[in-house]
Amino acid sequence: MSKVVFSRRFERELRQLLRRQHQLRPSIEKTIQKLLCNPQHPSLRLHKLNGDLGWSISVTMAIRIIVYFENDTWFLLRIGNHDAVY
Repeated sequence: MSKVVFSRRFERELRQLLRRQHQLRPSIEKTIQKLLCNPQHPSLRLHKLNGDLGWSISVTMAIRIIVYFENDTWFLLRIGNHDAVY
């Protein structure tokens, strides 16, 4: 099973996001769990970013997580609304 590592920026953005929208916590946790168990799960809408090494997954239709995968580890780089993380 893969493991997950949070970047400092991700942790900071997550804290800020949860201060404004604390009801997102269960959805974010569920999304990360799906990523670890089955990255191809359709609800993640996993797709490669153009011209970048990163990938994007969806928490909701508005909230995205930017991730990078290497050596059986998912690095969570950014979280926020679509316009903020792209």
